[in-house]
Amino acid sequence: MNFDKETLLVIAPHADDEILGCYGLIKKIKKNGGKVFIQILTLGGYSRDNDVVKKEIWKKEFLAVSNLMKIDEFDIAFYENNEKHLDTIPQHLLIEYITSKSKVSLQKINPTIVAIPTIFSTHQDHVQTYKISLAALRTRPKPNSFSPQTILSYESPEYHSWSAYSEFGQFSPTFFLELNKREITEKVKSFSLYKSQFRKNQRDGEKIISLAKTRGDEIGVNYAESYHIHKINMK
Repeated sequence: MNFDKETLLVIAPHADDEILGCYGLIKKIKKNGGKVFIQILTLGGYSRDNDVVKKEIWKKEFLAVSNLMKIDEFDIAFYENNEKHLDTIPQHLLIEYITSKSKVSLQKINPTIVAIPTIFSTHQDHVQTYKISLAALRTRPKPNSFSPQTILSYESPEYHSWSAYSEFGQFSPTFFLELNKREITEKVKSFSLYKSQFRKNQRDGEKIISLAKTRGDEIGVNYAESYHIHKINMK
């Protein structure tokens, strides 16, 4: 696949999903002279283990990661409204936001590649993001309508084998990106900037490396990221 000067849009339910699912893809696009845009759909604070993760802290972490990754532009949806759960927002508003309202909307940046989270997730925000993203990305029968050449879904370490949709299947990768030792180390380092999102034995460096090894084994290399292809139009 030719990554020369592509425009990538990563649609992420939360800040950190872009690194967990798409680190290698982001680096590949940037290395080949392309642009990368990130759409974060929710960044509301939440309670965990009697501690409150404030959205200001989470945003600061995301800004540090974006600077490190040299992201061209990003948007955090509904930040000022303090929306926390995507399934409480009407779907048509989310679809409209992705399509036209966001400053990194499909209509504004015309991405050639769009990456969305897999539906095979235990988290309702990931499931909702998958559904509204596919609706926003559907091909419309208009002569001048925009449609990305490639649409991929990505996985997260804790979501690759268990979900509310498991009776219908599980995440099935059909596209792989090889990562070398330096790249997987840098991926772990990038995620470590999300201190508020670290979860021992679930969302940490060991899990990132473990999944990368599993995906690498599937294609005969040491490490890899994997994606499911929903659409690809080879030029």
